[in-house]
Amino acid sequence: MIFFPAIDLKDGKCVRLAQGDKSRMTTYNENPLDQAKIFEGHGITWIHCIDLDGAFEGDSKNLRFVSQILERTDLKVQFGGGVRDEKKVQQLIEIGVSNIIVGTRAYEDKSFFRDLVVKYPNNISLALDIKNGLVSTKGWVEQLELDLDELFEELNELPLNSVICTDILRDGMKQGVNIDMLEKIMNLSKAPCVASGGIAKIENLIELKNKNYAKLKGVISGKAIYDNEISLTEALKVLK
Repeated sequence: MIFFPAIDLKDGKCVRLAQGDKSRMTTYNENPLDQAKIFEGHGITWIHCIDLDGAFEGDSKNLRFVSQILERTDLKVQFGGGVRDEKKVQQLIEIGVSNIIVGTRAYEDKSFFRDLVVKYPNNISLALDIKNGLVSTKGWVEQLELDLDELFEELNELPLNSVICTDILRDGMKQGVNIDMLEKIMNLSKAPCVASGGIAKIENLIELKNKNYAKLKGVISGKAIYDNEISLTEALKVLK
């Protein structure tokens, strides 16, 4: 199972939001490259990187920082935030991003998303961000009423890399993973899933590991790492 430390980028800085709320932002490092090197120094091989400017405004403004990380570390990057056209996908592949997350455009234009996943098999992941049972888009600002059974009937025909499952109300709140939501999505999805939102302590990772889910590809953690409540070394040992 992959452990993905999160680097969320806002105005070129490494930040975290609480429940996706821009007014509840904490800056943890002024230099994303420095933060990436810290992760790499602890044995991390993947990072989960979100361009918050791109997510909110639809235009990724922090790609040069992602490019720096890819050029100056050996980390693999899973990237999302403002990926709403094929040109951006091609740009991300060119700079070396290994896995590209699409959210908003996947729901606004299903034909576009289908064609994209088919053209770039196993390179595209779906951001499934859920708040109070509704799928959220545009930086978690707008909510959609979708039938998840119908959604996955279509998705399961596609060569998706993974489905990134986030409980927004737990994101940055360190309340533990929403196991019920995660299990529901894994039961619907043929693609592997990645758990996101709520990791608070090493016991949360142990719980997920002990459940031995066949479809759980990895776990994303942010605030608990930055607040020094999870040891990166211990997390890697638990999830190996």
